[in-house]
Amino acid sequence: MLARLWRLARGQVRVRVTGASLPRFLNLCAAEGLTLRRMERTAWNEMYATLSVAEFRALRRYMGRTGCRVHIVERRGMPFLAVRLRPRIGLWGGLVLLALLCWVLCAHIWSIEVHIDPALDEAEVMQQLDELGVHIGARISQLDTRSIRWSMFGMQPNMTFLSLNIRGNSLTIEAYGVTPPEEKIDQDAIVKVVAAREGVIKSVQALEGQPMVQAGDAVETGDTLISGLVPPTREGGGYRLTHARGEVEAYTVHRVTAARALETESKVYTGKVRRQYALVLGNHRLNLYIGSGIDGGTCDKIIETRTLRLSDSVVFPVSLVVQTYVFYEREPQVAAVEDLRVEMLSRALEQIASDMGGSVTEHSETLTEQNGAAVLEMTVHAVEQIGVEAVDNSTIPEQPPAEDETAP
Repeated sequence: MLARLWRLARGQVRVRVTGASLPRFLNLCAAEGLTLRRMERTAWNEMYATLSVAEFRALRRYMGRTGCRVHIVERRGMPFLAVRLRPRIGLWGGLVLLALLCWVLCAHIWSIEVHIDPALDEAEVMQQLDELGVHIGARISQLDTRSIRWSMFGMQPNMTFLSLNIRGNSLTIEAYGVTPPEEKIDQDAIVKVVAAREGVIKSVQALEGQPMVQAGDAVETGDTLISGLVPPTREGGGYRLTHARGEVEAYTVHRVTAARALETESKVYTGKVRRQYALVLGNHRLNLYIGSGIDGGTCDKIIETRTLRLSDSVVFPVSLVVQTYVFYEREPQVAAVEDLRVEMLSRALEQIASDMGGSVTEHSETLTEQNGAAVLEMTVHAVEQIGVEAVDNSTIPEQPPAEDETAP
């Protein structure tokens, strides 16, 4: 296959040889090293053969020795095509521009596909990559992916994996990271247990530390429930600081109020649809319509981008943007208060459940109409563990000096 392409690039001719001395003609070609291909003898004094342009020129010098005549019946290859196209300057210019366009397309990045883990800030990662030269239109030869990866690891401490995969003129970015662990209190630190919310104490189980409340006590948010400062347990003993631990259950009350308008509006589509088109060349946009958009009316706007692709890995920097406007009218709807009960109860319970970590003992709700809106007021009584650890800044109090027993 390659040899055939090479022969076409050099040029070939198909010749008709006539004369009474065909054997002498063939012997002369063999003696001079001329290669004849696809030889076909059609009569005792006629034959056809194929040879290169250079060999044909050499053959013409020996024709007088053989008494044969040679006629060209077919010309093939680039030299003959170039001769035919020489007067057509526009065509040659188009070929040059096409070659230049192919070089620009193959040498630059025109499509970027991004897959970034939610643990990382996608906007920040893309901005940093842009500062390192990763953007639409970047020269592929200038993208040192290894250097970019190491630079990104330095700028993103939480990034654990980064892949820059170039296929054709398309770039796929994959990045994964880890969420920073929550700061935990040192197990050897001086810690107290405080109330996370207000309530009435039900029970206190102090595993370590000094209980500061008992069943029936009312506490506010932030009150100390179990102290890390432990008083002396025997006469003559001293105070000590420890890491308080324990569980404190309390009766708590959660209240939530939700409101929803009784009169709402729904969309009723009219069937009217309009489309606008825009052409995007690289980073430049050309609107194929007059004005900045649809004026008047209420509509949904749907944007579709169609990118010109040769394959999945070869993308042209040309896109057609189709903006579709679907028009609708607003139709008022009025709902009864009781029709909204289930929906509003569900929303209120979700809000309370997200803020509560115990079991419900009792709940009540009232649904009323106020100023054109349905208002739900819910009260939930629960039993939950309200103790959370916090750093204890207590210090050991100074003890008075012991009395001198030998004093008079």
